[in-house]
Amino acid sequence: MPHACPASSAPSFHPQPSRIGASTTPELPGATAVAGIILAAGAASRFGSDKRRALLPDGTPLLVAVGQSFSRVFARTAVVLPPDDVFGLELCARLGLEAVPNARCREGQGTSLAAGMQWSLAQPGLEAVVVGLADMPWVHEDTLAALRDALVRFPGEPAMPLWRDRPGNPRGIPRSCFASLAQASGAQAAAHRIDWDAARTVAVDDPGIVRDVDTPADLESGGEDAHALL
Repeated sequence: MPHACPASSAPSFHPQPSRIGASTTPELPGATAVAGIILAAGAASRFGSDKRRALLPDGTPLLVAVGQSFSRVFARTAVVLPPDDVFGLELCARLGLEAVPNARCREGQGTSLAAGMQWSLAQPGLEAVVVGLADMPWVHEDTLAALRDALVRFPGEPAMPLWRDRPGNPRGIPRSCFASLAQASGAQAAAHRIDWDAARTVAVDDPGIVRDVDTPADLESGGEDAHALL
């Protein structure tokens, strides 16, 4: 049973859609107190190689696409990487992202979430984070901005996106949850520590929140239904 950071039962948050081409840089007062975190230290065993380098149809590497989206929405973004990851380190340097190594990445996604939360606890003035996955490149920047804004407008409440009433990723996590999640291990750690059924829901017009890349064929088909939620 989830035992940390329960959110009060609350109505959905329906953000106004952004204008096409509009900037998604922080605008709400307090938006800079929300950072992004990308979990990018997985083994990609089903893909057969480092899928973070795999090319989308437009030629953009998977992790580059995700990193660019986060960098345009959040004032700060951390990327959790395997140790000695030259590709990831170069990407972070190029995009102005902060690299967070996870020496325990082989133990499961929970350890990467813990590494991200430990980074979050060390950031002065950080009140919340939006945690995304490196294999979900189709998430809209408007969705990231809507989650960011929900965390600002409803402080202390976790935030979860919904597309056609289906929950997905990324997820918004308030500071009150950081310490508990910093001790996470194994897989799907946040599912056991946050009561997502009581979280603030954010309705989005974005099927990308339920699509991820598990096999090379997913790159051409637009992904498959995501099987792992935070």
